[in-house]
Amino acid sequence: MKLIIRQYLASLKEREELDAVLPDLLSQLGLNVYSTPGRGTRQDGVDVGAVGKLNGDTEEKVYLFSIKAGDLTRNDWDGDALQSLRPSLNEILDSYIPNRLPPEHKGKKIVICLCFGGVIKEQVRPAVTGFIDQVKNENVNFEEWNGDKLAELIQASFLREELLPDSARSHLRKALALIDEPEASYRYFLDLLHCLLDSNSGKDKDRLTALRQINICLWIHFAWARDAGNIESSYLCSELALLYGWEIAKGYVQKKTKVAKAIQATFLSIVGVYQQVCFSFLDEKVLPFVDKRHVLSVSVRGSCDLDINLRLFDILGRLALCGLWTYSIIQRIPEDETELRETLVESFQRYVLSIKQLIENNPALKLPIKDEQAIDITLAMLLLMIDGNSNRDLSTWLREIMNRALFALKVHGKYPCNIDSYRDLLEHPTADDNYLKENTCGSILYPMIGLCAELIEDTALFEMVQAIKKKKLEHCNFQLWFPDDDSEEHLYINSDGHGAALSEIDIGKPLSEFADQVFGECDHSKAFYQLSAQAPALWPLVLVACRHYRLPIPIHPFRDLRPNITTEEVVDDKSQ
Repeated sequence: MKLIIRQYLASLKEREELDAVLPDLLSQLGLNVYSTPGRGTRQDGVDVGAVGKLNGDTEEKVYLFSIKAGDLTRNDWDGDALQSLRPSLNEILDSYIPNRLPPEHKGKKIVICLCFGGVIKEQVRPAVTGFIDQVKNENVNFEEWNGDKLAELIQASFLREELLPDSARSHLRKALALIDEPEASYRYFLDLLHCLLDSNSGKDKDRLTALRQINICLWIHFAWARDAGNIESSYLCSELALLYGWEIAKGYVQKKTKVAKAIQATFLSIVGVYQQVCFSFLDEKVLPFVDKRHVLSVSVRGSCDLDINLRLFDILGRLALCGLWTYSIIQRIPEDETELRETLVESFQRYVLSIKQLIENNPALKLPIKDEQAIDITLAMLLLMIDGNSNRDLSTWLREIMNRALFALKVHGKYPCNIDSYRDLLEHPTADDNYLKENTCGSILYPMIGLCAELIEDTALFEMVQAIKKKKLEHCNFQLWFPDDDSEEHLYINSDGHGAALSEIDIGKPLSEFADQVFGECDHSKAFYQLSAQAPALWPLVLVACRHYRLPIPIHPFRDLRPNITTEEVVDDKSQ
């Protein structure tokens, strides 16, 4: 296990990776971290500052960490004046200690820690030793926190035997060993999370430790997956870690205690890792190719068109989720931070454009093979409607889906069905009316398209939904899903069934009456607004859970986009 952790540490980058792990490790060791890494602020050589007792010390010391990635080479030691370690140490001695050390810590002994994920290269060791011998004194000492020491501390503090039993360690090793088999790696990582969730006693400190262990295990998995060039398994595991992490953290959102703040910070670190995994996957595997005809379809390398269809709709959902996460961040950015807002808005627009290019250049996305793929379609619909300038593109896409679906139903082609089994999907369909009725007995796809038609004011699209119901799907139960009072308990870890369905939706009504009927159910189903993920503006968590566990997307976010609903109504619903 120590070798696994050491390899992981050596692969971490300096910014937002190694410096993201270190504060949690120091807190777990019992130190009080008073300074964490920041961008755009003067640090005077100190990446992390902490105070406390280590190794049986009888008095508190101040620990000042200067962090570098990987091995410490000659160039890293004294090469680039802005990035190398020696100038940073000089800044600590000349500027930080005299001028920026908190007043309450002045007079305490200081330990300057040279921190890096690898080792000091032999050719630079004499220079480092000579520098330390020249400047250390009675009040200032130096320590080397290399990858070996960090791995030992992580194993002793995060993953010690009584907190991470043999079974959990075994699951982590297996998840790493099978990174090239995403489904198998995912299963073992899920078992690991169950172990961590079951092993905590319910005490605040135990919950914090479990959350930190989830964070470090996800980092380890991502680092290994990135080295292996296969981020797919880490993408799946990061969604799990996010949802299981929230299950632990959700009870501490409103609390102001020291442990609650640490839990909130650690969960946000997990969110950061999750988003980094998502961005890495999309930036490497998807975004460079969305504007090229058929490239992503070909890159699936499926044995048949079914593989291409399933994979492309999966990518569509992932891309839409990233755009929605970006939008949620924009909502929380103050108006006066114009530069950051502009950067995020550009990123959001990039996702919107990528969705449209993905659909245009990959015709497989113009007819789902499974009705369940309405989940991914709904996420893309939500993103495009939030954009506000994509209604025409959205209308064109949904009309194409309806045209192709109607034709497929008429000729017994590959129409959207309720089949889950991959083997059965390979044989779908057969030219038999009873088979059609059996495998199209329910649908969330068509009512969601009908609902979208009302929001984008496309009467012709709604009439196409009415036509397909009347001509080919009279037997089909059009339905939508709503969270219920049990959803908060089960949604994030999928521990049991929950939610309620609005069944037998009458699509024969005029467009506005249909929408009033469906959205009216939101007034009787306020559990969505009472989900814990709504409180801290982390509402995309609900969408992640729905997509991950293949639950239909609730219609409440669409109701909030309806032109004739007032802000006061939405706020009132959420308050209740």
